[in-house]
Amino acid sequence: MGEIKSTIDIVMEKTKDLSLSREEKEKYNINEAKKNLKGLLQQFEDKVLDKVQFEKELKILQESYDLKEKNILISEILEKLGLEKDNRSILALLHESFSIDVSSFESLFNNFQYEIYKDTQKRIDEIKENLAEKHFISGSAVVPDLETDDEWIAKIRGIKDKFTQTLSREKAKLTS
Repeated sequence: MGEIKSTIDIVMEKTKDLSLSREEKEKYNINEAKKNLKGLLQQFEDKVLDKVQFEKELKILQESYDLKEKNILISEILEKLGLEKDNRSILALLHESFSIDVSSFESLFNNFQYEIYKDTQKRIDEIKENLAEKHFISGSAVVPDLETDDEWIAKIRGIKDKFTQTLSREKAKLTS
């Protein structure tokens, strides 16, 4: 009687003579390193790893996957930056571990927060003024619901788009 083989046995048998080219191995190593780096960065952001532990793990990662080009690492770290999140730990990491001047990012995030705050307050005041003038409704109990205000939603979307483009340009400057 014939031997029953598992799928993995068949695949291993069929591919035993195949090997990866040098370029394929490099690409594979880079992809694996990126996956592992994303995990390290998440642990760093979650404060599971402190800066010293992160740098130690990063060095091991670089040696394991033979990563000599820092742009790959910097690019992955930059992907963690976002407009609506606390970026302080990632910015500190970029500055302290890679000697990158992060002042343009800090300025960008501060300007984004200020513009959102300023436009939110402006829209709240406009709505309150409109309610007072047209409907004679006023007072401290009046709290406009901006999340249902189409004009405000469109304005915020425009601000986010503008700052997202600027953030993308700043990231590109560092990786090119």
